Amino acid sequence: MTDKAALGPGKSTAGAEEKVAVRRISYTPAVPDGPECPWTRDRRTRWWLVLPADLLAVVLIAFLSAASVHDTSQAPALLAAGAVSLLAGWVAAWLLARPTDHLEAAGRDGVTVVAVTWVVWVVARLLAGADGVVGFALMLACFMLIGMGGWRWLYGFAKAQESLTPKAVQRRLDAQEAAGLQDGASQDED
Repeated sequence: MTDKAALGPGKSTAGAEEKVAVRRISYTPAVPDGPECPWTRDRRTRWWLVLPADLLAVVLIAFLSAASVHDTSQAPALLAAGAVSLLAGWVAAWLLARPTDHLEAAGRDGVTVVAVTWVVWVVARLLAGADGVVGFALMLACFMLIGMGGWRWLYGFAKAQESLTPKAVQRRLDAQEAAGLQDGASQDED
């Protein structure tokens, strides 16, 4: 197994094996990895994040939409319609996703918020009798995917990066596990 000359004077193989057992490493990431999104496990929507992020997105979308049709006087009406639409989107997604709602995720719940908000906002624009609803709907869809979908994807990316085990640590854990399996197999044979 180990050579006594390699261990040095006055050291035995039993002492070396004890040192190996003491040197085992373990690593538990701050957010554990798992088959599902680890940052949404065992909790519900982070409203402290969803409310300001979506409201900011709606404000920006309303003003960009008003600027894109070259009539900034429409901004207050667009903002009001956007706020009502966003509320409808939150309620619809929350009711559909209960009891495991995660409106900050870019998956099913986040897409539901964006889609319902878009539909209600376009219908409100149509009911207001505005011209160019088709062009407005396409422009609004682009702005909403970038604004409301974008922060959700960035949040998911950041949380996923947080939950990864660093590569150097993972290599040592894998080597340690492989050594443990080899030791266990040789002990079973004896």
